[in-house]
Amino acid sequence: MGMTVRGVRQMVHRANTSSLSTSATPITPTVFDNFAVGAIRRHIHRRFADKQHLTLSVLSMELKAEGVIPEHTSETAVWRLIHTMGFKYKVSQRKMYVRRESPDVVCRRIGALRALQHYREEGMMVVYVDETWFTTRMGHSREWVDTTQAVTSATHSRQVPPGEGERFVVVAGGTAGGFVEGSYLCYPAKSSQGDYHGEMNGDLFQRWLTTHLLPSLPEPSVLVLDNAPYHSQLTEESRCPTTATKKADLISWLEHRSISIPPAAARHQLLLLCRQNRPEPQYKIDNTIHEWGHQVVRLPPGHPELNAIEQVWGCMKSHVRSSLRRFTRADLQARLEEAKQLANKDVWLAAVRHSQNYEKGYWRSDNIHEPVGPVIINVASDDESEEDDDVFLDSDCD
Repeated sequence: MGMTVRGVRQMVHRANTSSLSTSATPITPTVFDNFAVGAIRRHIHRRFADKQHLTLSVLSMELKAEGVIPEHTSETAVWRLIHTMGFKYKVSQRKMYVRRESPDVVCRRIGALRALQHYREEGMMVVYVDETWFTTRMGHSREWVDTTQAVTSATHSRQVPPGEGERFVVVAGGTAGGFVEGSYLCYPAKSSQGDYHGEMNGDLFQRWLTTHLLPSLPEPSVLVLDNAPYHSQLTEESRCPTTATKKADLISWLEHRSISIPPAAARHQLLLLCRQNRPEPQYKIDNTIHEWGHQVVRLPPGHPELNAIEQVWGCMKSHVRSSLRRFTRADLQARLEEAKQLANKDVWLAAVRHSQNYEKGYWRSDNIHEPVGPVIINVASDDESEEDDDVFLDSDCD
């Protein structure tokens, strides 16, 4: 019958819930002649040639507007027809990621959630910070293709050029009200021109932080960061020697911290002593943020859902993937400007609420309890009356 499992289930459900007196309305299948089938194929091929992303709803609307199919034709009928014609909505790549949480990750997540709640209660503004990239060859992982045509044919699919193309780096900070004014920065990667060139690294991020984001924050705020390598550069004081450190440097590191060294200690013993006395990590970025009067909350590894700006990047990338046609630098820059305008206050507000819903879910799943303040018990003094003592003892027994 050409029906999906979901369609069969809905039909069975309607049959079980409808009354006996109600007669089912017969469904008349939509019949398309060869002329309509050819017109639909040519229309889809034109979309492929124009490098336009195609969806079923858009296809149905355009075919009705051109008079190729009747106005009453449902999307399901169009879906069945194009499947019969050989078009498939295929997955070009599939990535599966299963996060295995260690106790350390869970503890870091609990600490981040409590810190966020504490700063919100103090009335501090939460700023979500992150960077991403866009390329001139971006495309959707699932595209409509005509399986009756050769893969190398221009009528097979949208024909997104292979490879990544030219890469652009975008970094910004945002709140529930939208992008922080003056924090949005976009520049081409692997370029030798301009103040920002090359891939994002610790020095570039530090420069952007002190010239774009921090001067634009009007009030003390808390910045939410992930654990990207260029966010986590340690200060010299908190660095711990590694297996590549020379033995003389190991001894010098231990002596500088007044740690006793066993006589004739071997290299692996010195390295073990260093690890046992590892200092608490201190990050250059955190120190810079604190100097400007702000706070930092670092998310545990593998938790992008707690950073609201990740949802905004997803909306922007979806628009760029669907709207790219020429796949050039100018085309990408124009699409990026459109995507930035689309990421308005409503999009940011929805993204922040989405992240906060994940926070609430972790509070429940991790069984996090509110911290209990100190309990003060007033012990009765000797000069109090016996009646007061009796009242206290009676209530205590109850």
